[in-house]
Amino acid sequence: MARSVSYVSGMPDRLRPEDVTTVPKFTEYARQELGLSYPVGKGRREGWMHHCKEEMSTQSWTFAQLVVAVQYIKETRANCRTLHGILWYIDEAGRAGDHLLEEQQITDLHVNVADALEIEHDESWRRKLALAQGKALEMVYAQWRVERA
Repeated sequence: MARSVSYVSGMPDRLRPEDVTTVPKFTEYARQELGLSYPVGKGRREGWMHHCKEEMSTQSWTFAQLVVAVQYIKETRANCRTLHGILWYIDEAGRAGDHLLEEQQITDLHVNVADALEIEHDESWRRKLALAQGKALEMVYAQWRVERA
């Protein structure tokens, strides 16, 4: 019976994003998700671990941000061939995540306004809610909620 490398090393068969709490676990997660290899050569693994820890402390990155970068590279099929390359995508992945969060908030706002229009009977409020756009819509909806609460 052949044992997998992850079994022999004591690592679980598949790491989940929430399991990534150390640089070695992050390295294993990146390898499993992106198919990257360990740095080969004398002292290169230790060098990678030291470099990653140093960059994390310098840039104030968390392991969650590193995991998001791996997922971003995987989803966008970005050209990343090394573990060091992942570090170049962290800021880009964060901006993409912020953009997706912003889009979700806008969608939620429009859903809430549509629900408000269904229950509102006052024509002036209906007009304000229906015609406002962008930041004005956020303000009008907030005012409506305060008045109706």
